[in-house]
Amino acid sequence: MDDTHHKIGLIAGSGEVPIYFARKASQLGIKIISVGFSDEIQNGLTPFSEKSYSIGVGQAGKILATFQKNHVKDLLILGKVDKSIVFKLQRFDLKALKFLKNIVTHEDKVLLLGMIGELEKEGFNVLSQKEFLSDIFPRKGNLARREPTRQELADIEFGLPIARKLADMEIGQTLIVRNKTVVAVEALEGTDRAIQRGCDLAQGKCVVIKVSRTNQDYRYDSPGIGPQTIRMLNEGSVLALEAERVMVVEQEKVVELANEAKIAVACY
Repeated sequence: MDDTHHKIGLIAGSGEVPIYFARKASQLGIKIISVGFSDEIQNGLTPFSEKSYSIGVGQAGKILATFQKNHVKDLLILGKVDKSIVFKLQRFDLKALKFLKNIVTHEDKVLLLGMIGELEKEGFNVLSQKEFLSDIFPRKGNLARREPTRQELADIEFGLPIARKLADMEIGQTLIVRNKTVVAVEALEGTDRAIQRGCDLAQGKCVVIKVSRTNQDYRYDSPGIGPQTIRMLNEGSVLALEAERVMVVEQEKVVELANEAKIAVACY
């Protein structure tokens, strides 16, 4: 993150990443105009924002007008949005409904790329998340004290190509493996709930693999994990991440929790 952009509009979903970015931007003297998709999100961003607003994800017209009113050109999209929102069309304003009507499929990638296209038509510049958060994308190596065993390394080697293929198919970016058997795959429920389900099914230690798409567009989506992800893992399990392509939020806390639970966290 640098200070070349003096004012950035932040479109924020849930999770730790938007607050992490806003706090760091504030420390660097970057002015943030934030729009959170709920009151709770807005409250978390307010201390680090020049101005903060709570506007529903379906109120596209109001969101655009808010940034235009504040003379914002550069936008950053961070955080999680409940994927099921696309099925609740009554929550959308006329501008959002018009946009959705022109979209053939409701896949995440298509929806979000379409949204970026609409933002650019309105004169906004959508920035890469990785450009501003490069410090939380770990390189190859072990993050936690425990290293994967030979059997766990075999499970990682088995699971990585499967996880990458599923990610490219827009199914999910998280895979749970045990003894070279796919136990669970992330879908609509998101990373943490997929891990919880996979660990329950594994009934013991397992290997969780988190990857990115081959052509990941970091303007709208950065796969990541945080402390809550570690809490979902069974004791003694392994979390394998794609190096420099999956972000680790609150890394010190992640490592602390992993060490306590004898969980291996490694990047490949």
